[in-house]
Amino acid sequence: MLNRYITFYRPATQFVVFCGLVSFSMLLGGFLLSFLQQKYTGYTQAELSALKVIPDAIIMHLKLLEYLAIVVIVLLPALLFAYLAYPKPAKYLGMNFRIKSHHWLWAISLLLVALPFSSLLEKWSGTILHYFKLNDQEDSYAVLANAFLKADNVKELWMNILGISMLPAIVEEIFFRGCLQQILLSWMRKTPFIAMLITAALFSLFHGQLSGFIPRLFLGLLLGLSFYYTGSIWVSILLHALNNFITVYLMYLFHTHAITLNVSNLPEMNIWFGLGSGFATLILLFYFWQDRKKYFCVEVERDHLNQTIF
Repeated sequence: MLNRYITFYRPATQFVVFCGLVSFSMLLGGFLLSFLQQKYTGYTQAELSALKVIPDAIIMHLKLLEYLAIVVIVLLPALLFAYLAYPKPAKYLGMNFRIKSHHWLWAISLLLVALPFSSLLEKWSGTILHYFKLNDQEDSYAVLANAFLKADNVKELWMNILGISMLPAIVEEIFFRGCLQQILLSWMRKTPFIAMLITAALFSLFHGQLSGFIPRLFLGLLLGLSFYYTGSIWVSILLHALNNFITVYLMYLFHTHAITLNVSNLPEMNIWFGLGSGFATLILLFYFWQDRKKYFCVEVERDHLNQTIF
């Protein structure tokens, strides 16, 4: 059936192929992780989820398994799809450094300005969970996240920068923005915002934590718009890595007693400051949109390379 590059076919077919590759990778990754986790930590997934404190002796093993999981389950299907989709996979994924130089500054400013509003959204999400008594479902996620972020020396800090800040940023952006968003944008050419919103929602669901769904949806939308406005996956990777790095570095400062602020238990965000941040984010997005680069939908049509601008 698929005797041509995948972007020759309709977006619905592209989406089915992508889902098939993801399903295969999930089966492969799930089998490997289940086997390796029990072998190297002595815990099954159910037993690990029930722990209130993660033993220090297995934290390193869990981190390495997490890195393996993200490569097998997320990066592998994305790279396979890009290879099958287009003669130049890197071009399909948007690995283009040739963008307007000030767009880097625009994007970084956008993220930093949006952070207080994101914190306000997290506060509101926590209130909703408390109202519906869903907080208990967050416990196992919080225990594991706190164990991973723990770092009280420079060696552990650098490992967290590489494994928690950079690796997920690269892998997840290639998967969600480079592949999934590209497919949906090709499918929904008249409503690109809806395509980016769906991608952001799936990006948020991927991380699992209920209290973070709305702020992650907001972050995912900013990442999608940054990619859409600049045409470069490296911009969204930079923003994603920067967002992760802020958490990693602040947790390092907390564990080394340089600061007393614990980012896993932030004080309440002032509502007016948070709303001001949201309003400023909208203003920046408007000016970013005015200065955007035209988006190219990369596709192969009738055995000839063709790019559609929209």
